[in-house]
Amino acid sequence: MPVMQKSENQSTTYDAIGAREDYSPIITNIDPDLTFFLSNFGTANDAENLSFNWLTEGLKPPRQNANLEMTDYKTEKVGSVERRSNNCQYFINTGKVSDAQRQVRKVYTQQDEFIRQKEIAFKQQARDLEYALVSNSESRTEAGTLPAITGGVPYFLSEEVEDVTFTAASNTGETATDLELETGDFVYFKTKPGASNKLPAEISENLAYYIRKDTANPKKFTLYDDLEAAIKGTNGITLSSAGAGCQMVKNNIVSAGGTAFTEDMINDCMEMCFKRGGNPTLAVMSGRNKRNFSKIVTGGSEKRRDSKEKKAVNVTDVYESDFGTVRAQAHRMYGDSRIDIMDMSLWDIKWFARPHEVQNLAKKGSYSEFVLEAWFGLQGTQPKASGSIVGIKRS
Repeated sequence: MPVMQKSENQSTTYDAIGAREDYSPIITNIDPDLTFFLSNFGTANDAENLSFNWLTEGLKPPRQNANLEMTDYKTEKVGSVERRSNNCQYFINTGKVSDAQRQVRKVYTQQDEFIRQKEIAFKQQARDLEYALVSNSESRTEAGTLPAITGGVPYFLSEEVEDVTFTAASNTGETATDLELETGDFVYFKTKPGASNKLPAEISENLAYYIRKDTANPKKFTLYDDLEAAIKGTNGITLSSAGAGCQMVKNNIVSAGGTAFTEDMINDCMEMCFKRGGNPTLAVMSGRNKRNFSKIVTGGSEKRRDSKEKKAVNVTDVYESDFGTVRAQAHRMYGDSRIDIMDMSLWDIKWFARPHEVQNLAKKGSYSEFVLEAWFGLQGTQPKASGSIVGIKRS
């Protein structure tokens, strides 16, 4: 097999699939700016199946835990875990070069054209892998002629919403299915698109509310402004109307609603993550949003001119709030409609087959062929430790 130039000492043998070269170190370091996620996400144990799953577990909300000196023990059911899953996606990059083209001298390179094209294909595969991480909003198993797709970051950071019906007479809300929440858990609310839809006057978007679950009906709840009130069941929110088209948001998604993002939206998203035990440190966004981020953080201050370097600097990367500190990271593949605020320690790549060249392709004629393949999926270990601002207007 021809050896790629400049990569001899980077490749290792990937034992799990036989005597093949493992090019994953090359793939993840081809262009760290362009392949940011691929280069910076962790690596979990290799996938053993094309579909893989894992468990996430969170603590129950705090409660008033006071007991008599002399008391009988009364045991309770323990907390639950949540099973999450994703699929491995199969990537193939190929090429062929005629024997004559390999032999002809080039004015643009002295390198064998076959090897040069193979290096370009590796760069393309790296971009394809990164694109899946950045853009795939669904996870799909193979079905008929439809290939499997691994869910990317948008798949894990999409809104988890549930329709809610409020009843002003009883000051309660009700969902169609079991809440899967406990007394003391907090939620957010929004409305479906439509001019006639609105929340009850006492409820605001992007503001946390604590619930007290109805013991007789697991779909029904009462809302409170703070945790203590929800635990004690006192001073619940009195509703003046039922609203219309109301939805409960169960994860850390802030909707900009087609407007430009603001500093408040950054804080709201970070607060959501903070309240759920997350510690996001990175805000990934488009270059345009990165520029707007710098303007927001500097408060529209004037450019600072460095007289020695003869250049103006107006770039602010770090934002510190009451809920943590995040660094802005521009990503070339990001669109302007979303910003992901992430705890990078809780995202991992699951390789089923690491990037490698298929060996021993039979020569069919007066040309040489190469096939590069990889198979991987994304594991968002604790998606609720990260969050997103979505529906941002381009500005």
